[in-house]
Amino acid sequence: MKMTIRLITAIALLAGLTTMHSAQAQMISYGIKGGLNMANIGGSDAPDSEARAGFHVGGFLGLSFLGIVAVEGGAYYSQKGYFLGSGDGMELVYNYIDIPLVLKFSPLPLFHLYVGPQASLFLDGSIKDTDFEFDADNFTSPDYALVMGAGVNVPGGLRISAGYDLGVTPVNVDEMKIYNRVLKLTLGYKF
Repeated sequence: MKMTIRLITAIALLAGLTTMHSAQAQMISYGIKGGLNMANIGGSDAPDSEARAGFHVGGFLGLSFLGIVAVEGGAYYSQKGYFLGSGDGMELVYNYIDIPLVLKFSPLPLFHLYVGPQASLFLDGSIKDTDFEFDADNFTSPDYALVMGAGVNVPGGLRISAGYDLGVTPVNVDEMKIYNRVLKLTLGYKF
């Protein structure tokens, strides 16, 4: 009988310690991010174009499991677009709210890889030429993409990452095979 009580006590104690460790291992993180966008287009119907520089800025919220796997979502104002012809040609400017939900994997303590879906809500756009400018309003919203990248978590909360948005939804409503392509260099801070 005493052996059974000791066994039950040991199992209960072990379960309690495991639960406490598991609760501590599930860490919630949040912070801000921003950086450079090098946006362009791709796809079989895409005309010859050059990348356009823009920026992204916003916030994130993440949940980490054992420090190895994490889920992170966010919302970012993001400038996209491209130049038709050379850099002094027609400039197409798109403004979106990007809402990614990524799975992060940290094979090393400070390094992580991420991948996941993103929905981008079209805010507005314009087409600028040397002689005129007009609003562009025939864009698909939401614009879906697969996002992927890698980053480094510097001690003290600083995050540095490089990622790529691979658009999978045609950017305009006439459904020509033209997709957003964005290279992102990001600096962030986790509170």
